[in-house]
Amino acid sequence: MPHAISDNGLALIREYEGFRETPAQMPNGAWVVGYGHVRAEAGDDVNEAAAAVLLAQDLAATERVVNERITADITQSQFDALVSFAFSVGADAFARSDVLRRTNAGDAIAAACAMDAWRKSDASGELEIIDALIRRRAAEKALYLKDGAYTAAPSALVRAKIDHAVAILGAPLKYAAPPMPKVRAKKFEAPVVEVAAIVELEPVAEPEAAPAPLVKPSDAEIITAVLRSEPQTEALLLTQIATEEDIIAEEEIVTAHAKPVARSVEAASAKSFRMSAGKPIDVIGLGALSLFGAGLAGLGVWTMFGGGANAVDVMAGTALAIPGLAAITLAALGFIRRPATQRA
Repeated sequence: MPHAISDNGLALIREYEGFRETPAQMPNGAWVVGYGHVRAEAGDDVNEAAAAVLLAQDLAATERVVNERITADITQSQFDALVSFAFSVGADAFARSDVLRRTNAGDAIAAACAMDAWRKSDASGELEIIDALIRRRAAEKALYLKDGAYTAAPSALVRAKIDHAVAILGAPLKYAAPPMPKVRAKKFEAPVVEVAAIVELEPVAEPEAAPAPLVKPSDAEIITAVLRSEPQTEALLLTQIATEEDIIAEEEIVTAHAKPVARSVEAASAKSFRMSAGKPIDVIGLGALSLFGAGLAGLGVWTMFGGGANAVDVMAGTALAIPGLAAITLAALGFIRRPATQRA
């Protein structure tokens, strides 16, 4: 039986489409009025009741597309969320989206997470992440999962851990506010003001400058954070960088707070990519580094091919696999450069 959008779904769409009483012109020359209704000409102003009628007419086509494309059994909340999502991205984009594919496959969690990818727009002439789309996807995702069955998980038992693939790829580099359409100018008639009614007004303070867009940390900073989330591995890597035999007494630089070591070019070149291997802890360290690299590379491969091998999974897997392969290579160089008597 075909679904019809509920009041909850309509309320979500009205909230994120926004109400415009006066037609506003978009960059392509069309006009938008009411709750996202598009006109070829400016036309008259509308009140909220008339805008609700126009929205119902616009949503009829979207409801029909969702009903035709969905082959799985879904709840009313899922249908409402899908209509809002399809109305936002368009019928063609909805038809080829992972949201539709995973919904029909019965994987509601994956379908809801797939909504997060649809957060960019080129409304201002440049493709960029829009903050309003991030908020709308979050609201649609919550509505989509609202009526689904779930099992409660006490935080003391299921302690949440960071998913580094999401931390690296999920946070936007920057985002912008949605561009505002140009509102049609209204005819203005100056009011008649008696001289006696004129009073001196205080100067109006200038508006504060808009906050700068958020900037995502660099890849190097993110990888450093990943390593620091594993204290044992970080401590092991840091303790293997230099040993007492590397310190040249006459070239030491002493300050009031620290004593960094300065080495000649020849000494640094001879000891690059080499760790002292005279103690068992060095072998353990290289082995731990190899295991860490293999685990990271394996996680990257699983991320790339374990979830359908879409573009986001491949990018996340690559971001994990490259540091893993680098760690394995570093450990291999450490084993190779050990003295022959200690390798025996």
